[in-house]
Amino acid sequence: MVEKLPSLPSELSERPRYAAQVTEDLLTGGRRLRQAFLQTPMRFAGRDMPLIRPSDPEPSVILMRSGFAFRFCGLADGRRAILNVVTPGDFIGLDHIVLHRPIEEITAANRVGYHQLRASEVRALMADPAVTLQILALMAEGRWRGDRLATSIGRLDARGRICVLLLDLYDRLRRHGLISRMTYNLPLTQEQIADHLGLTLVHVNRTLRRLREERIVLVDRQVVIIMNLERLREFAQGLPQPAELPGPVVSDERMLEEQRGRGAEPDATLNGAKTVVI
Repeated sequence: MVEKLPSLPSELSERPRYAAQVTEDLLTGGRRLRQAFLQTPMRFAGRDMPLIRPSDPEPSVILMRSGFAFRFCGLADGRRAILNVVTPGDFIGLDHIVLHRPIEEITAANRVGYHQLRASEVRALMADPAVTLQILALMAEGRWRGDRLATSIGRLDARGRICVLLLDLYDRLRRHGLISRMTYNLPLTQEQIADHLGLTLVHVNRTLRRLREERIVLVDRQVVIIMNLERLREFAQGLPQPAELPGPVVSDERMLEEQRGRGAEPDATLNGAKTVVI
């Protein structure tokens, strides 16, 4: 049984917030950055296809539009560690702005759609201070997520780790406006969940069955159904959490319409929550 954590002082448990002085620049920079990516052709990749390889001669940065991906590294004994799960709306590879070559592989978990810019092109965009501020905020959010994962693996049992993962994916998809109910598609295998959370496949399977029996969350055939959101949030109490970036002024779909001209047919792959269900 997981011991319930004591309540934290409000000043410690409150989600961090961005300073009011930078909010407008973050909104402006976020819109300009996304617009630059949306002007590039949509690319597609199937399940298990690499989006970025360590051997790529020139690093790229990616804006995910649909599907899931993950960033991983291979260990000396042949095992794999999944470092980050990528959801629609996320940017991947921002560290490539300063790297000579990618150091990890990014692979599609299912069929994905994405936009891509060379790192040199993103560096040119950073001549705009608002874009630079947005990229710094995105990289800070990535660091907070890494801290949250490290704390989860270091201090929580299997049940806590899985609950926090499922909760975080729910919150990220909801924040991007991709879901409105307590259910979403998760195209990760139990083995991939184990590789991300430092567990064995048997442990993941046993823990998911226990969570279903306790009516906390159900994961079946890559569909997540949250039955008790408050219980999920209890497992995440006290963990580091990222500040919420201000959302875009307009949706990506609206930006694409403006770029194509009024009356253009919308892209059939860009339909809100439907982009998550592959």
